[in-house]
Amino acid sequence: MLSPQPAPAGAMCAVHTDVAADSVCSRCGNFMCATCSDRRTGTLCPTCRQALGTFPFNRQNYDFSGVWNYVFEAWRRDLVMLGVGGGVMMGLGFIGNVVMQVFQLVGQAVLVGGGRDKLVAGGIVMGIGMLAGLGVTILVQGIGIMGLIRLCIDSLHGRKVEIPRMFTQAKKVWRYAVVQLAIMFTVTVPLLLGGGLIFALAVLVGGGGFSAGGIKEAFSGPAAIGVVLVGSAGLTFALVWLVLPLTFAQFEIVYGGCEAIEAIRRGWILGTDHRLPTLGYSLVAMAAVMALSIAGLLALCVGVMIAVPIGYALFFMLQAGLYLSLRNGSELPRPVES
Repeated sequence: MLSPQPAPAGAMCAVHTDVAADSVCSRCGNFMCATCSDRRTGTLCPTCRQALGTFPFNRQNYDFSGVWNYVFEAWRRDLVMLGVGGGVMMGLGFIGNVVMQVFQLVGQAVLVGGGRDKLVAGGIVMGIGMLAGLGVTILVQGIGIMGLIRLCIDSLHGRKVEIPRMFTQAKKVWRYAVVQLAIMFTVTVPLLLGGGLIFALAVLVGGGGFSAGGIKEAFSGPAAIGVVLVGSAGLTFALVWLVLPLTFAQFEIVYGGCEAIEAIRRGWILGTDHRLPTLGYSLVAMAAVMALSIAGLLALCVGVMIAVPIGYALFFMLQAGLYLSLRNGSELPRPVES
């Protein structure tokens, strides 16, 4: 964690005016005595702590080492309850997948026996099943994800982590669904258009036409393969650049208490100039989940049931740590936690 800046000799505390100051608030610059700085363990004065919350970092002073240490200590302190929360999130997500599988099985059953009418009916049922399963997955898993985010923010603010707090976010699940569908649309449409453009360009560069034989011959040359590789890398980079700031939209629904479109706008504001840290924190968080999952597998697979939920908890804890750091000191409205 960052250490507070020492106060100049002879400076007096801004709150306790008759007491000598020993440090300076990193946000407003006021002098703090040992009481105000919590014996020099905090970088913010009481007024700024009230304005920003008890999380000690903001978008001007955060660094990975400090945030990681703070997050890891909170995660270790609340490991059991956060692990239970991760398990609840995984269980809720499983429900949507079951619904999707049920509809697909019904569609396959309709297809059995052949016939054009059954083929069409089965396809329609399977299509409806996939859409219904996707909808249920987003809604039910959304309750779990937002609930786990709620627990992570509580932990990082030093509050007691309580599982019932997860379900206080159920009323916001429709906002979460709108955000996820907006992000999916933002990614899917450019991906399809960009993929089609790359494919067409590769065929033309490879010297082929759009007949079956021409496409096959075109993709056998190094020029076409190079276009696909470079184009795919560029498209992936563009989509990552676009989507990364929106990572914080779901956190803003939970912590900021705003509507879906406003959450997207705020997420963009928070992450637009911090894409590299957002990507870095996400990669580290995913690596932590993988490491814990591997450790669970090595523990005769039994440990997976424990390792994966606590791994997901650490993933969201680290993302929440970055989110709170970027939000503190921003110009966004004060959080409306509910």
